[in-house]
Amino acid sequence: SQQPFQATASGSAEYYRRACALQDAALELLRVGVADRISQTSSQIQDALKLPKVPIAADKLEASLVYTRFHGISRRSNALINIARKRVETLGSGSLAASSYEDFLTLCRNTYCGARETLLTTTIRSHMDILKNRHGLVGMTRLASVFLIRLCTVETALYLDFFGDPDKRQQSPKKVKGTTGDGGEDEKTAEENEGGNDASVLKRLGSSSSQQAGTAIASQVLSEDATYRDAEFQSMLGSLCSALHRTIRRGLVSVLDLDVLCQVVSVLREERSAANSTSTTLAAARAVSGVIQDAQERLIFCANTSLHKEVVRFKPTAADLNYPGKLLGEKPKPAIIVEDEEGKGEAAKKAEKEEESEINDAVAAQLRVYESWFPPMRSVLRILSKIFRVVEPRVFEDIALSAVQACTKSLKDGSSHILRASGQIHADLFLVKHLLILREQLSPFDIQLRSVERQLDFSEAGKAVSRFLANRNRRLFSMSTENALVTLLREGVSVQESSVDSKRDLEDCLRSACNDFIEHTTSSLLGPISKFVDQCKNEDSIVVLRSKSFMNGIVVKGMFGSALANFESEFGNVSTQMKLYLENSSTQSILLKPVVRKITRALEEARRFIDEVPDDENDWDADLREEVLNSVSTFETRVKAATSTKQGSN
Repeated sequence: SQQPFQATASGSAEYYRRACALQDAALELLRVGVADRISQTSSQIQDALKLPKVPIAADKLEASLVYTRFHGISRRSNALINIARKRVETLGSGSLAASSYEDFLTLCRNTYCGARETLLTTTIRSHMDILKNRHGLVGMTRLASVFLIRLCTVETALYLDFFGDPDKRQQSPKKVKGTTGDGGEDEKTAEENEGGNDASVLKRLGSSSSQQAGTAIASQVLSEDATYRDAEFQSMLGSLCSALHRTIRRGLVSVLDLDVLCQVVSVLREERSAANSTSTTLAAARAVSGVIQDAQERLIFCANTSLHKEVVRFKPTAADLNYPGKLLGEKPKPAIIVEDEEGKGEAAKKAEKEEESEINDAVAAQLRVYESWFPPMRSVLRILSKIFRVVEPRVFEDIALSAVQACTKSLKDGSSHILRASGQIHADLFLVKHLLILREQLSPFDIQLRSVERQLDFSEAGKAVSRFLANRNRRLFSMSTENALVTLLREGVSVQESSVDSKRDLEDCLRSACNDFIEHTTSSLLGPISKFVDQCKNEDSIVVLRSKSFMNGIVVKGMFGSALANFESEFGNVSTQMKLYLENSSTQSILLKPVVRKITRALEEARRFIDEVPDDENDWDADLREEVLNSVSTFETRVKAATSTKQGSN
């Protein structure tokens, strides 16, 4: 019969012990050949270049010892690392037998990443500061992003030289002489000179370092090898790219100019798209995304601060409320062109000057129109137009909602001041003009301007507390809905929801302003006739109306005569002011049509009330009645003729 296996008798324990000792010795050799060599090379580079005290110039970084020496040891290190990787694949990843090899690989990655971070951090931060000082925040943002994208690409190629799987690399059909992708001449030269003259190494290898990176990208990065996605390496790239966040954030804190912040966000978005185009530069994309968030937060803060200062807390001066004075200079002056017949050359110069003068006049006219707007509305539209493309849509809509509310309130307050200073028609047209402009300028944003506001209502809290104290059998520790504290909160505190629709409020305000203008203009053109019709309407009985003093025939005749005498001047004033405030002739016609209808309706009512009074009563007779009715018809004819003439002239 078969004898049972005995570990002691077979000598397996001793064999296992010796195998473990040999494995430890092999791993120690691998560690010395990779991790220790990386650390030693890093120390030599620091001593030679005086890092990290003296940073390396960015334009010389790829040709410096930081890359050439590491390229020189990459082939041998990669071969040793692949020995351990194959053992892990043979034994099975995650198994107890492969744990020693996995620990070795982790040690190598950590040592490599720590060395690279030590060598590059000072140089990258110094380069960011130099870019900021030379080019300003906006220029530095673009140049620094391009630099980091390039850095990530080069570092990824170097990392794959150390840790990449050579079996997965796609070799290029044509090899560039002097590259280090497969341990060519540069590696041999670097290893031969590893302990020698560092300056000679830099001189010989500097010219080909950019070609090395480009070839490495072609043969390794664009392959199936995803070794560069190791957590340790990506963490190192993130740490290096954090220098961008550090430098720009310090600059953003002191920036108050919205234009600069908008440019920073726009540039960063473009660079983020470029970084996201390839998987090797995702670390740079993540760093840029973090900076974008900071820049947007600063932009939102500055925009809200500007709106609060220029709109909510705006206090108008006499110059701000100088209407219609601010509108009198809107029309551009025609360009003065002097005829010159001295030759074709002079004619060409004259044509150029004429074209330039027309452009300048058109720009000046637009600026005058813009300057004639009420400052709060000008600020709202300026700020919203700047941040529209550079903040998230929900954030923009929230800012626009509160800004439109504050702007509408400011316009109403300004209209009240103008009413006291310049008169009713100027106050009405001021409000109509600016509300129309505000609605027109907001339409391209295509936003809803709606929100739901929630507030806590404590109006019933007192009664709820009284009931809580009066209830002696209250259950404070009951785990049900009958808990006294839960009941107190439910009965004493409620949530009130209210819907806010700034676009609807703006439309209502505009409609109200137009109705006020129509009403006031109608009363102004009718003159005393408007008051007469209102007095007649207020009387309950026709019998009482006949005996009123304002229904006296002579008084009524004089009233219509006065209204006819003042109509031309009143209508001319209304027409002039409408043309001054409202440039669009169709808008003027739309506002005048209901005025004409209301005047016609008022004249018909006046004619009806006059017909109610019999002859020989209150100084009325047939001749006087006919004369007054003719005046009514004449007034109506003049109104229609005046409005038709104005529409024709427009």
